[in-house]
Amino acid sequence: MSKTKNKIISVAKNLFREISAYKATMSDIASAAKMSRRTLYTHFKSKEELYKYVIEDEVNTINQILQKAADSKLPPERKLKLYILQHFGVIDNLVRNNRYIRYDFLFNNIRIEHLRKDIDRKEIHLLTGIVKEGKEKEIFRVSDPEIFSQNLLLMFKSLEQAFILANRKDKNSRTILEYIDLMFYGIINPAKLPNRDVS
Repeated sequence: MSKTKNKIISVAKNLFREISAYKATMSDIASAAKMSRRTLYTHFKSKEELYKYVIEDEVNTINQILQKAADSKLPPERKLKLYILQHFGVIDNLVRNNRYIRYDFLFNNIRIEHLRKDIDRKEIHLLTGIVKEGKEKEIFRVSDPEIFSQNLLLMFKSLEQAFILANRKDKNSRTILEYIDLMFYGIINPAKLPNRDVS
């Protein structure tokens, strides 16, 4: 990618963050990048195309963070916990720092689903690897790691909107830990469980 194209993406990302992708115009972006609209349109045909590149840049960052969690040398159960922390951590960071993305997450879910198709595929692949390792080591009790991972990602996504609506770092941090506890240990206090085998 050319230096000019990278500069436009960087400027657009900052401008979208400040005044939102809906209010920013191509003229605003050209002015902030200190270039003519003609130069801007040489690289991007529309604001929608530029928005797609900005999102892809964010997605690449997310992919790197999630890949790092999946590649860690931790045992599978701790690796999955780390992965869940990272998944919700990057979502929290993304929507907290980008009003335009937060708006789409809350009010334009069809657009977000379209934009995150690639990252969803990547997540299912990474989660399947973790779950498969856990199954092979007899730590996880799942019949099909890939189907389980697809359902796990759907569960994550179903929890995201309420998490985003809270929009409080302290509350969101507690919520992430509660999600992990719920997934690994259920909602019932172990001290209150009846003394019976439920396997």
